[in-house]
Amino acid sequence: MNHEGAIYIYLMVKLAIVDDDTRLLKSLSGELLNFNEIDSIISSSSGIKFSEELRSLPREKHPEVVLMDISMGSPNEGILATRQIKATNPDVEIIMFTISDEDEMIFDAFRAGAVGYLLKNESPSFIVKTVLEIKNGGTLMSPSIARKAINFFKTGKIKLKNTTLNSILSLREQEILNSVSEGLTYDRIAEKLFLSTHTVKTHMSNIFSKLQVNNKVAALKKING
Repeated sequence: MNHEGAIYIYLMVKLAIVDDDTRLLKSLSGELLNFNEIDSIISSSSGIKFSEELRSLPREKHPEVVLMDISMGSPNEGILATRQIKATNPDVEIIMFTISDEDEMIFDAFRAGAVGYLLKNESPSFIVKTVLEIKNGGTLMSPSIARKAINFFKTGKIKLKNTTLNSILSLREQEILNSVSEGLTYDRIAEKLFLSTHTVKTHMSNIFSKLQVNNKVAALKKING
């Protein structure tokens, strides 16, 4: 199968798409199911309804990654649903999927627990690439969103508001966390710092433990107050 920007890492991902545009749901689901990496797709037209249904869905049927629209029944329904899902199912990764690239909405989504942000005009191949990156523990988003995210995190330089964190994190851990705030994947960080990807992941695991968080977005939010 020859897709634009073909992806050669074949991981089967269980995906969910939550959007109140039923035509988009149908067309996008059909396009993404053409990729070998997508195992199955659950679709829903309501973020709040989906978050409630997820609670009764058997664990083995849970999606691993969710594409979540922000504006459905209300302008921030997707953000509210993201917060509810992460509270009860922290292992489910959520990518915001919307036409909006407004700063306030972006960072409200990150604060709610989202780990990626895609604009709806992205190609199916880029969407699949993002889903795989998120599944692998990385972070990927539309370029215009990434630029705003980098600016939000002080142009990639973390300023610890809680000075006690300076003594909690080692210099290497702070260096890795700075790289994470720049939007770099674990592989890119490993290349940049001349480390193995496994070593970077081990450092991140130690960072999560020290900061008492479960993911990168939570770690960045905590150190920025």
